[in-house]
Amino acid sequence: MDHELIAPFEKDIVGYCDPLSALPGTEIGFKLSAYNGAGTAAAEIVELISGDDRPHGTGLITRSVCQLPDIAVAHQKLTPGSYGRVESVPGVKQGTLTFSFYPTLLQAERRTLLCWADMEISVSETGVQLLWPDGLLFLPASLTVARWYDLQLSFGDQTGLSLRRQAYASGEADVQVAKSVDTPSQLRAGSLILAARAPGQDHFNGRLEALVVGNEEQVYLHLDFAQEIASQRVVDVSGNGLDGRLYQNPTRGVCGRHWDATVQRYEEAPEQYAAIHFHDDDLTDAGWSDSVRWTVPLDFKSGQYALKVRLRDSTDFVPFFVRAQKGERNDVAFLVPTASYLAYANQRLGLTESPFGNPKIRFANDAFLMAHDDVGYSMYEHHKDFSGVHFSSRLRPILNLKPQVGTWAFNADTHITAWLHEINQSFDVLTDEDLHLEGEAALEGYRVVITGTHPEYYSTVMRSALEGWLANNGRLMYMGGNGFYWRVAFQEDNPAVMEVRRSEDGTRAWIAHPGEYYHQFGGEYGGMWRRLGKPPNQLVGIGFAAQGFDGGTYFKVQPGALDPRVAFVLEGVDECVEGDTWGQFGNQGGGAAGEEIDRFDATLGSPAHAVVLASSENHRPGMLRVKEEFHMMEQPGNDPKVRADMVFFEVPGGGAVFSTGSISFAGSLAYNDYHNEIAQITGNVLRRFINAEHFDMPAHAGLSA
Repeated sequence: MDHELIAPFEKDIVGYCDPLSALPGTEIGFKLSAYNGAGTAAAEIVELISGDDRPHGTGLITRSVCQLPDIAVAHQKLTPGSYGRVESVPGVKQGTLTFSFYPTLLQAERRTLLCWADMEISVSETGVQLLWPDGLLFLPASLTVARWYDLQLSFGDQTGLSLRRQAYASGEADVQVAKSVDTPSQLRAGSLILAARAPGQDHFNGRLEALVVGNEEQVYLHLDFAQEIASQRVVDVSGNGLDGRLYQNPTRGVCGRHWDATVQRYEEAPEQYAAIHFHDDDLTDAGWSDSVRWTVPLDFKSGQYALKVRLRDSTDFVPFFVRAQKGERNDVAFLVPTASYLAYANQRLGLTESPFGNPKIRFANDAFLMAHDDVGYSMYEHHKDFSGVHFSSRLRPILNLKPQVGTWAFNADTHITAWLHEINQSFDVLTDEDLHLEGEAALEGYRVVITGTHPEYYSTVMRSALEGWLANNGRLMYMGGNGFYWRVAFQEDNPAVMEVRRSEDGTRAWIAHPGEYYHQFGGEYGGMWRRLGKPPNQLVGIGFAAQGFDGGTYFKVQPGALDPRVAFVLEGVDECVEGDTWGQFGNQGGGAAGEEIDRFDATLGSPAHAVVLASSENHRPGMLRVKEEFHMMEQPGNDPKVRADMVFFEVPGGGAVFSTGSISFAGSLAYNDYHNEIAQITGNVLRRFINAEHFDMPAHAGLSA
């Protein structure tokens, strides 16, 4: 095994792969790009055991498993910006073209509303421009953001261009903004592009609605964006079959010019949601070509791997996961929280002035991320027009889904895989995407499922699968905090893309626009599972309580630790008397309880028969209670509900749940070469959970709430 140093800040090669999770015998395409000229990269497949290469971390630990031939790597461009395209639109000699637009960002430079063959209509903060081979027309107008404008272009025998602003409030009237009579004589045949001049060129930030081309005799094209809102199709309802396609996932299910606030769900009145919101920085598919394709050998064991490539003085890791075939599964599965990885993909909050960090670049991947906006954003950031980022995708380079990027999300989870390797525990891996696609069948045959440190994002299918599996003698080790918090949705025909709608409440970086709380993918209401009637407490006994990043603390042993039902948890642990402390150490904030923590709360559905073994105390001032629990008052000091609770309980069917209540918990496993009470407790739980003997529900379970 190799223990490697932090890479230099200059990063010359990056990549991603598709699929992210694969079975033996299937192919993975690795897509790489060189940033300082084409070259030949040395390549190997490594088992990725630990990615925490900080001086006080567990180390970057890899095991070489397969040497590959050198790979020729060229530069592959990233082209952000969403748009729509309709191919082979026929020419029209006479008629009108109408559509509505709603700018969310206006600048001095022009941004394209649409291109029809060789004609372009664009907008800036000073007006609308019409450009065609025989002329140029600028329609001056003082435009504002967040207002609907109706544009009509007449061509042929009667020419004219007019712009009208829609009334916004009851005291307003529609306003004729500008009008001109100098326009093209016809619309030529060609392609129609919406919200861009071409991919990567002059993308419009805002919403478009209802493009119609016709005359008194015939409608040639009618793009009705109220059709098939969940899809990436643009539907022509003229009867001429001129359907189009959307690229880079512009946002649908958003309020259009006819939304009157009487409905909140697009499926109830799609005509009120007949708009599409485009951004010039949307990116859900980099579209890179494969640099190399590799078939997972049939004898490959399930695990966490990476393609390691070295080009000149730069190294990149492209992680991927190998699953086990049914019938060949271990007792233990590590459920990799890839939905959370997508939500935080390329997040820059920890690298900028914010409650989460400071502008200190510590790693090569951080430096590359801050220098390249074109890799796209996390779901914790905003587009340039200040709307929240609703979509994330694994079909692009993700700079924090790699080793050597600190301990948030992926690398924090490698503390768990490093511990499993240390204790020689065989295990398989499967991902959130696998769980979403296969449901409970993905868990079939596993006696124990271990979560990552931060399984925050869960689809309905994923949550239902865990519930069903638990009810059938499953044993769940929830090894983190702030889990099962947000509902998400995946694109049906492309599950590499995930969506979140942050609705009225929750600890969040942005909130969805009013009337837009239902997911585009599938139409489910978005937001916190707690607000949807299924708090995480009902599933794992605890739920999100507080967040703070100024250091961790310890757990204090509670009376429940003396309950005979949990005697197996304390075997070999010296500090197991009420008042003793566990975990006054760790490489994530210095303690086992920190960053984001969960507590037991019967009012939120924590099982009445659950045992609270230990609770944290003495958190630092930055550990603040979650905002969804406050309505009219400030957060008090010494808040008794700011705590992490370590919990165990049995479930009907012979299974059980052990929950740690803290993201930082796994960062304490490696202390003193894994000889400590946190590692001992966790190992005790795992060994008992592997044991096939059923857990019996206590006699008093279910008698009181």
